[in-house]
Amino acid sequence: MIRNLAKLNKTIGTRFYQTSSRGSFNGGNNGKTAFKSIIGASVGLAVLFAGSSLLDQEKQSEPTPIDVKEKKPQPPKTKEEYQRKMDEEYDIEQFKYVIIGGGTAAYHAIDKILENDKEATILLISKEYDVPYQRPPLTKSLWATKDDNVVNTLDFSDWSGKKQNLLYEPESIYGNDVLQFIRTKKVVDLHIDEKLVLLNDGKLIRYDKCLIATGGEPRQLKFTSTNDKKISTYRTVDDFRKLYEFVKDGDKHVTVLGGGFLGSELTCSINANFQDKNIKIDQVFPEPGVLSTLFPEYLSKYATDEIVKSGVKVHSGTLIKDVVDNSENGRLTVTLNNGESFETDHVVVAAGIIPNTNVVKSTSLEIDTVNGGYVVNPELQARTDLYVAGDVASYYDFSLGVRRRVEHHDHARATGEMAGSNMSTKNTPAPYTYQPFFWSDLTPGVGFEAVGNTNSKLKTFSVWEKPSSDDSKQSYTKGNIYYLNDNNVVVGVLCYGNYGKMDTARDIILKRKVVQDLNQLQHAIDFDEHH
Repeated sequence: MIRNLAKLNKTIGTRFYQTSSRGSFNGGNNGKTAFKSIIGASVGLAVLFAGSSLLDQEKQSEPTPIDVKEKKPQPPKTKEEYQRKMDEEYDIEQFKYVIIGGGTAAYHAIDKILENDKEATILLISKEYDVPYQRPPLTKSLWATKDDNVVNTLDFSDWSGKKQNLLYEPESIYGNDVLQFIRTKKVVDLHIDEKLVLLNDGKLIRYDKCLIATGGEPRQLKFTSTNDKKISTYRTVDDFRKLYEFVKDGDKHVTVLGGGFLGSELTCSINANFQDKNIKIDQVFPEPGVLSTLFPEYLSKYATDEIVKSGVKVHSGTLIKDVVDNSENGRLTVTLNNGESFETDHVVVAAGIIPNTNVVKSTSLEIDTVNGGYVVNPELQARTDLYVAGDVASYYDFSLGVRRRVEHHDHARATGEMAGSNMSTKNTPAPYTYQPFFWSDLTPGVGFEAVGNTNSKLKTFSVWEKPSSDDSKQSYTKGNIYYLNDNNVVVGVLCYGNYGKMDTARDIILKRKVVQDLNQLQHAIDFDEHH
């Protein structure tokens, strides 16, 4: 919770930042022209400053003009004076902190900034309408509510039964003199040397420090049908609202494309909560089983079988060749690469995301050519006073000795907190050394928590609890899977059905101990009940 701002909000009137009613840059072209003018002017700024002293000396020997009105305006003598003139001329508003992106990383960065800096002024810029919210419930808990008005309330219960709201804070938190919020706007350029942000409506904003937390864009696929009402991606709360409204009345067929976290969680959540309303689901993906990049082959097959048993028709090892409109019945015809075809009412493309690195054009930032995302140093800086957090950050993982880009909630939270703290602290910035964990629950028999590098291509060693007689029908109920690198060092741990063990798993990874005998891992993590 944004504790400090909540206190301020009791005494400060709320107001949202309205870019459409401020300044003269509501037209995109004018704003871009101004942006280019400022960039061009900044190039000659050093020359202007260097020559100002000589220019002043020459003018001192000249006669004083009789008509003062005809005196030419003097050029600015300092960078600060130059900025003031430019800011006045182009109606550029300045904030101490500007945060680009309105997700989990942004929210937690704001919380840390307010904790450290009592004089902070913060501008949050989001391309979405909604204020920052949690993403995991979009494929999990929100679907389990029995309230059809969930699209408006966004209320849900977590795994423990505790009532929560998807929004981290109510809208009123974001509209005062400390924290401003620009909704439904995109940052189309960022000039780092001038510390300027350009919005898609032409508005220019200057910052002292900036955080890029833009996350990723859903991967798009092209089909013959271009009906965006029947073919959609799934990433935002607005996507949830539209899909929920579509399925809630029942008697529909939905096709989900994707066998990773997003596609599998969405498939299982809809199936588990709408079977009684005759919602049928087909899941299509090219891999041999669900979560195949994470699970060892045997466990991926088991999880896939569990999803099939729950009532989903799974097409593994299969690609959608095309989706076309059926003019006769108004539905969609899905054709697979194995020649099979079927009718469906809606196709959801849940095939991963692409890190959004399109906000900086006027200045070059290093992009990780292997993992994607902006390359940052240990303090999460891409440049001086410019930080990156969340899905879009490529960082060096000290405990694993590799550069990574992670797309999980816990990582977004942790990097947001670290970036916000480093931006606002008076102390020496701290390096990001945290090892984030992630989790998923697909069916009653498929759930886990994991940490570190859990790439299924690594060597794995599994320890499974002997099932009781009641669990004899399930092959895998509770187990720990250890992922080892070429040096036989544990770099990742997945606890299947064995919750609350992530601290122990982190300790194992941090020790970087070479495992001489894999049997040493038999009792490394126990099977006590803990959730």
